[in-house]
Amino acid sequence: MTFYFVFILLIVITIILRKKPILISASGLLAVGIGETASLFQGVQVVFRALLSTATDFLPIILLIGLVVGMTNMLKDTGTDWVMSRPFLKIQRAALIYWIFGIALWLLSLFLWPTPAVTLLGAVILPTLGNTRINPLGLAIGLCIFGEGMGLAGDYIIQGAPGLLAKSAGVGVEQIIRASIPLVFGSGLIAAFIGFWRFSGLNKQSPQDKPKDLGLQDKEKQEEKDEKGPGQKIRKENILALLIVFVFLTTVISLLKSGLRGDSATAVTGGITLFILILGTLFWNYKSSLNAFVKYIQEGMRFSMEVFAPIVVIAGFFILGTQEGNETILLQSGQGYLEKLSLILSGMIPLNLLTCSLIVVFAAVLGAMSGSGFSALPLVGGLAAALGHAAGLPVIPLAVLGQVAAIWTDATIIPWGFPAVVSAVTGTESAIIVRNNVLPWISALAWILVWTMCSVK
Repeated sequence: MTFYFVFILLIVITIILRKKPILISASGLLAVGIGETASLFQGVQVVFRALLSTATDFLPIILLIGLVVGMTNMLKDTGTDWVMSRPFLKIQRAALIYWIFGIALWLLSLFLWPTPAVTLLGAVILPTLGNTRINPLGLAIGLCIFGEGMGLAGDYIIQGAPGLLAKSAGVGVEQIIRASIPLVFGSGLIAAFIGFWRFSGLNKQSPQDKPKDLGLQDKEKQEEKDEKGPGQKIRKENILALLIVFVFLTTVISLLKSGLRGDSATAVTGGITLFILILGTLFWNYKSSLNAFVKYIQEGMRFSMEVFAPIVVIAGFFILGTQEGNETILLQSGQGYLEKLSLILSGMIPLNLLTCSLIVVFAAVLGAMSGSGFSALPLVGGLAAALGHAAGLPVIPLAVLGQVAAIWTDATIIPWGFPAVVSAVTGTESAIIVRNNVLPWISALAWILVWTMCSVK
């Protein structure tokens, strides 16, 4: 256990120094594995199981991002990206782009959950970023805030998060949802306006910045192409753009009506993206479609693997500290390191409203470090119930505090969490997104902590 938290400290220091902690994470896996098993042979097996378990968890996202990027490259080659992003190019104020995409992602996240929602929206985001002078980092900050921050912190439509929290805390789902409303909307509005401030500042500093080279076409090149007249290719671009918009709108409506959510919605999004990639490749030039399709798949998967390969290593280290990691990676029963530390602290500190609230927030942050805010919910729910009963405090406010804190943490400051998905969609680096998300995250946590302290009597 000591080894584990020493390496967490080293990882935090490395991130503060703006270095990549991948080597330290891998070394930590090996050290903890050998220390727990007292065997080099079994220790190296722990490392592989951690990487395998994490890669399995990330595989749906890796495939989905790869397909989205492959489809985006197809849109670029056909010029369809320009047609699809043209309505947004007419918007003179970049501020409207921030709020339009942000609110659209928030609404989609309520019905589909953040990951499939942001990848669906990515079909429009990537072309728009490629053909405008908007700084992609500023938009990435907003997507983290509106997507998982506001969308999943309350989870009012699907109710997966409040349902899991209510079960672990032993209270009603309706009570959790009702108590979370001021925390979610208050923290969301504060973070959204701070994110907008960062968005505006980044656009003023370097509005010409583009996403990573995803093969997107520059606005100037497309303008030259448009000047050549509405030939056959222009007609094909318009037809293909209309077809893609129709398919995606139909997909969203069908998902809402069918009730498919979470992983099922992700699977539908991936399948539809592949369908569009096949259709667009054949429609544009069926003679070269065989070779072109392979190129798009390779480019998309190469980009996705490049983004997520280091994330798999560092996420594997933090998953090792959860109860799930303790059981599936170390092959031991009982609580993980993160849960044990939270319970130890709760037994060492005098219990009152302030200390209970801080312990719950601390446990939520620790639990979310695995890259999933959901993984922290059983911990904070059970801890809130235990602390509430021991200190004579109401359980529901403490449990909701933990839920919102865990989701905001994963949404904004965990590079291998939701920012990793946003970085792939916007062509930015998750570590840079996280550094810019620190202020919105702190502000959100400050709001929910103050509100909880003032509302509990």
